[in-house]
Amino acid sequence: MHIFLTEQASGLAKGFLSYAQGIRGLRCSVFEGDANDAVELQRQLTEAAPDFVVNTLQFDDLTLVEQSPDRAWQLNAILPDHLAHICLDLGAALIQVSSDEVIGEVRNGIFHEKDTVHPLNTFGETKWQGEEAVRQLLKRHIILRLGTLFEASTESADDWVHRILSEADKPQDMQEAADITLSPTAISDASRVIVAMIQQLDAGAECWGTYHYAGVEPISRAHFAEQVIELAQERGLLTGAEMVRGVSATAMGLAGKQALHREMSCQKIMDHYGIKQRSWRPALVEAIEQIADQKDADQQAADEKEEPSV
Repeated sequence: MHIFLTEQASGLAKGFLSYAQGIRGLRCSVFEGDANDAVELQRQLTEAAPDFVVNTLQFDDLTLVEQSPDRAWQLNAILPDHLAHICLDLGAALIQVSSDEVIGEVRNGIFHEKDTVHPLNTFGETKWQGEEAVRQLLKRHIILRLGTLFEASTESADDWVHRILSEADKPQDMQEAADITLSPTAISDASRVIVAMIQQLDAGAECWGTYHYAGVEPISRAHFAEQVIELAQERGLLTGAEMVRGVSATAMGLAGKQALHREMSCQKIMDHYGIKQRSWRPALVEAIEQIADQKDADQQAADEKEEPSV
């Protein structure tokens, strides 16, 4: 089975490739070039002739998205439309990775795949338009909305966990929204889910359409930051009395820009694929351990470099 990824720079793409390489029968290739070059994208896809295309490419920095909406529309909405046309011509299936940001505010409990979305920001709106382009053109597609991702990699300083550690290391107490509830989702767990879906589709499952997946146990942004800091203190990554001060979304300038609640139902993916939700907590412990181990290794290498030669 041949899987084609649209990029390899994001944490999710790296996590997927790392997870997939250990699975027998899976072969992955990656697009090399400018995502805006539809001709080159089509050329490489035609040459690769994959069974499945996984699109993890997106412009997802919420602040930069608002500053560069044209780029967000290009990557989040227009690119999936191009991919759907190419996949239709090639007979390939498309796995379009989406986000819980398309949902907007969940007003009546848990959000289901059939419910109407109300995106609150440009990122959510552009991702929704990308979903719609794929839905309307391509029958053999999966749209997978994921919870808020974090990773156990030491390579990305832009990762959610790394950003919390960076803020916590500053002299003043860290402020975080106590009234924004989301579902942390480990990149390793999301990678497991995508591979499991592809394997079943390749085996003949005809369960196409839109699905949700997120880690078990929604939590506020402030409480998640507290969990990160507590684990980091235990591991020696933070040595002070770092604290998280829970404030409102309004105080952080996020009111109306991010939903206060966007908990997704993941029952459909369980019913159709037998994929159970996993807790994000063990993966968070692993993430902190990896960061701490890398810091220790870097410090040891630096100490050895400074030792005078005999």
